Amino acid sequence: MNYEIAIGSTFLLIGILVVVFIWIIIKTDIINHKLETQELQRNIAEQESEEWREKLLEKVKEKIALTEQAQNRITRGEDLVAQFIYHQQGIEELSQELFDIYQKPISTLKKKYPDLTELDLLVLCLLGIGMDNVEICAILRMEKRTLYRRRQLIAQRTGMSSTMLEDFSKGILQEIVPDN
Repeated sequence: MNYEIAIGSTFLLIGILVVVFIWIIIKTDIINHKLETQELQRNIAEQESEEWREKLLEKVKEKIALTEQAQNRITRGEDLVAQFIYHQQGIEELSQELFDIYQKPISTLKKKYPDLTELDLLVLCLLGIGMDNVEICAILRMEKRTLYRRRQLIAQRTGMSSTMLEDFSKGILQEIVPDN
């Protein structure tokens, strides 16, 4: 009977050792899979990070290009504005100069939208040469709210939204923007 107990104990011990061995193998596989998964996640994160950096770099390059384009437009507009505003000359002279430069588009605008006033046309010209709202307010010596209302009036008179005015005015003046 001791012999049977010894054989049973041996089989039990062998069974436990097999289970422990299988458990160690499975545990090792799990750890290896976790490590592989973590490595893949790091690689994906690095790749996404690189893609993100590339996208961010592309956005920065676009901003630089837009800034350069805007700076060119602003410089042309500032040169003209400087001649009149900074030298204490009147807005009437500025508007006359702009209307002379953009005679064809202004004429087209007057025909197409007869309700537009001289101030409306001046605002459209300033938007068209790349001036932003703050600059236009400074040039025309008006409050932001007044310019906002003026833009709404122009939008009503032209049948478009006030956000579309900038693109509209740039488009209408684009064909003969001076290359100074």
